[in-house]
Amino acid sequence: MKEKILVIGGAGFLGAVLAERLLAEGYGIRILDSFIYGKKAVEKYVNDKRVEIIEGDIRNIETVNLSMRDTSSVVLLAAVVGDPASKARPEQTVETNYLATQVAASSAKISSIKRFIYASTCSVYGIGSSILDENAPLNPVSLYARTKISSEESIMSMADNSFKPTVMRMSTLYGYSPRMRFDLVVNTMTMTAFTEGRINVFGGNQWRPLLNLYDAADAYIKVLEADLGKVGGKIYNVGSEEQNYMITDVAKLVAGGIKEQSGKEIPINIEGESTDARDYRVSFKKIQNELGFGVKHTIPEAAKEIWGKLESKEIKDPKQKVYYNHYFDSSEELIG
Repeated sequence: MKEKILVIGGAGFLGAVLAERLLAEGYGIRILDSFIYGKKAVEKYVNDKRVEIIEGDIRNIETVNLSMRDTSSVVLLAAVVGDPASKARPEQTVETNYLATQVAASSAKISSIKRFIYASTCSVYGIGSSILDENAPLNPVSLYARTKISSEESIMSMADNSFKPTVMRMSTLYGYSPRMRFDLVVNTMTMTAFTEGRINVFGGNQWRPLLNLYDAADAYIKVLEADLGKVGGKIYNVGSEEQNYMITDVAKLVAGGIKEQSGKEIPINIEGESTDARDYRVSFKKIQNELGFGVKHTIPEAAKEIWGKLESKEIKDPKQKVYYNHYFDSSEELIG
């Protein structure tokens, strides 16, 4: 077995997929998670000796310090994620996304853990007319994005010869996860197509970079396995320029995937303006050129997989609160 990786937030939407990928690559993992969205994603690891599970909140300093022991690298995914969730609990957002993140990075540094990978977001760009690279001005339009910027700055200020953090500014994620979410654009469109027989688009001309969960997990593996001198102290936009899409185009791709999967023609209903102010396109040349990262998965592919999970009743009721971050509800859906 390769070294042990601490994944903070390893039962979350991305964390659950990354955990599976790390195990497949031969790593041992320790998952620290508060399980605010349930434990279903980690149930299969109960008797797996490669996996250690700690239930705890990263706002607890003692828990964070204990989780660091005997690990070679830390991946910090845990956060109050998304604008609606941050609006619902602003105090918890600041505590988790900024204050606790500082503690986690400090603990890793004091524990002599050199490799610390932090999940940020392309939402830090907010609104921009050009294609934005890592040096572009930041223009946050939400508390969520502001806390991420503050954490980026705090973590990078700790970097030295023995502590080499990497910041990953993630595109908007999509796809199926053992900890499923239906409050992300591709997943929402697929769900409403299944439950309502249509795809709803608000506005539609706004741009957004998108990224499949499986490709996102691949990006973290690449950073984990890269020479630390190459990725330490770096910020990477994570995604692909071919998946910078206008929201109307996302709807068409989702509808195309569903038609291929089910044979059904799904109408697209375009309404008014979006309440989401974000509108930006992002450059991903840096991670492509430096790490050879490229995407392999597409929106139609994800729409087909999610549709299949809904059709098979593996997900029986996609309207349940556990599938939406802003409800902070851990009442898991009973299957079977």
